[in-house]
Amino acid sequence: MTSPDHSTREHADDADRVGQLVRLAGRRPAPDPEHVSRARAAAHHEWVLIVERRKWRLPFWSLTAAAIVVGLLGAVAWSSMHRPAPRRPGTDIATLQTMTGAAQIASAGERPRPARAGLRIREGDRIETTADGRAALAMAGGLSVRFDRASAAVLDTADRLVLASGAVYVDAGPGAAGSGFRVETPFGVVRHTGTQFEVRLDPSALTLRVREGSVAVETPGGRWTTKAGEALVATRSAPPVRSVIAASGPEWNWVRTLAEPFRLEGAAVPAFMQWVSREQGWRWEYADPSLAPRVARIVLHGSIEGLTPDEALAAVLPTCGLTSRLEGERLIVGAAR
Repeated sequence: MTSPDHSTREHADDADRVGQLVRLAGRRPAPDPEHVSRARAAAHHEWVLIVERRKWRLPFWSLTAAAIVVGLLGAVAWSSMHRPAPRRPGTDIATLQTMTGAAQIASAGERPRPARAGLRIREGDRIETTADGRAALAMAGGLSVRFDRASAAVLDTADRLVLASGAVYVDAGPGAAGSGFRVETPFGVVRHTGTQFEVRLDPSALTLRVREGSVAVETPGGRWTTKAGEALVATRSAPPVRSVIAASGPEWNWVRTLAEPFRLEGAAVPAFMQWVSREQGWRWEYADPSLAPRVARIVLHGSIEGLTPDEALAAVLPTCGLTSRLEGERLIVGAAR
């Protein structure tokens, strides 16, 4: 049986060995504050596992693991006092607005539940879409967040989404209070100011496509700003690569299947045209500016529920005595002959 004095010396020796390992490791660079909370949670989880396995009797390999954990916690501790206080767990921050196929929502401590339109999304909820499922969330403040097939993400707070797989599209249009919204990925953090953009993950890269506005990508290698009409591909092994993209076309088709609903009854034609053009990535204009006063007085009736924006356009304009034609990304509205 170990004597109390001997046990005390043994713990002191262990602590000294841990301290030596930490000192030998040297000073570590400060981590990206945006990843601090996840790193800290992972470190705590690993520490608990070590303790439960070894019951505090740590051989040398466990001391090494403990030193790594201690070093990591030391690196992240500097920012913990400066992070804003988390919101109350369970706060409603979004509504599941539109769905195609299947998806599920998982809250902390609860079993995943099938997703359905109208479901309230709480802070910390995880959303997963199936291989044939897509979903769109309406955030407080007017922000639209849409998930493509086979996507998984945690809506950590009202302004922070952690994307684990798949793709997310964010629309912070005029009037939306979402300029502080950010998307975190294993490759870096994506921030924007009032825009439309898509973030897509695969095992080796992050692909950002900007439809409107500008977006900044922050990675361990630096910070890059991407403007409307550009794509940026970021990997862990090389600087990001840029390319030119179109704001409309087949690659955006999945987004329009989740378009925000538009209430046609009682709406004016210009508001309807603004909705269509924004969802399609077009800019609309009159063939003859003198049409504007007459068109502005037209009041629309009925419903376009179940129609995509381009289908709604084809159904609504003829009832108003109007036509449209597409020239590149310009939608030109004229009077029917």
